[in-house]
Amino acid sequence: MPFSQYASYWRLALSVLSLVALPASAGMLELQNGDRIAGEFVRADENSVIWQSESLGQLTIDKTKIYDLQTSKPLKINGVGEPCTVNGMDQEHLVYSCGDDVIPRRVPLVSLAMIIPYQQFRTGESRTLTGRVNMSGTYARGNEVKDDWRVVSSVEYRRVDWRHSGSFEYASYSSGQDEPDVRWGGRYVLDWFFRERWFLNSDARFGRDETRSVDRYYNIGTGTGYQFWENATTALAMTSGLVLVSDTYEVPASPGPDFVRQEERVSWRVSTDFRYKLPLGVSLFHRNEYVRSFEEARDWYLTTTTGFNTMIASRLYSEVKLDYQVDNDPQPDTEREDVRLVVGLTYEW
Repeated sequence: MPFSQYASYWRLALSVLSLVALPASAGMLELQNGDRIAGEFVRADENSVIWQSESLGQLTIDKTKIYDLQTSKPLKINGVGEPCTVNGMDQEHLVYSCGDDVIPRRVPLVSLAMIIPYQQFRTGESRTLTGRVNMSGTYARGNEVKDDWRVVSSVEYRRVDWRHSGSFEYASYSSGQDEPDVRWGGRYVLDWFFRERWFLNSDARFGRDETRSVDRYYNIGTGTGYQFWENATTALAMTSGLVLVSDTYEVPASPGPDFVRQEERVSWRVSTDFRYKLPLGVSLFHRNEYVRSFEEARDWYLTTTTGFNTMIASRLYSEVKLDYQVDNDPQPDTEREDVRLVVGLTYEW
């Protein structure tokens, strides 16, 4: 047999042996304690990495316990349009390259809210839906006659880079024999993550607030936001941008000469949203928003909400929060500041 044929047989044999020698999976996960788990990446959410182990099956591993992550799968990472290739980890940072990147990106693994195989993203299989309903009220008879109640519901739908949030509130506040003051409002927020932690923000609101003598209002705003971090334990986000504010006020019994029925103004808005889960099922949250008109410096308002959630049973929480609102240019016969302590029940899903 000619030498060239022997060489061809040997090359074929070596190719077969190399294929046999390849591992069944192309991924490796190393934990902080030194354990190495062969397998393959499945997905990652806010708090965990789902890993398919060769011998242990599917595992859910806390992100903070991961020392290194290796996978050959092209991945869809939150805020990045192109498929990404993981180069491993450098301390707590995931190192990866996307599209035409010349310099690899380094982002803390815990700050990446969602990572899925790129093929799964193409087929539209990744989405989450969460919601909550909060109810609170006060009933008093005797020396004080009071009927207060409030219902707030919200829902969030997320599909990789898009986050949709909607909420609706209805409240009725009465004291003595007076007609109750009614407040209701709806809100829709759309966030689009164009980078790992940067997102474009659109916000629309409408409603009525008799406690501030507002017959109806609507706000339409847009801006940019930054998600400092987001996981199951804690999250912090900030948004800033422009907003068109339109208020139509109730006509007082004796309107003054400077009374204006309707006002529209372009304003600047900045807001933050923070939450932190404490031990024993207790969660702390704080939200604030500051809006200031470009036309009139004294025309601004501030709204803050600070409170605690405590788990009573699965998905059921007691909630105590303090709402504080300042309207620096209030309507006649209304106060500049509002403070309200609210105690209620919240159901989450």
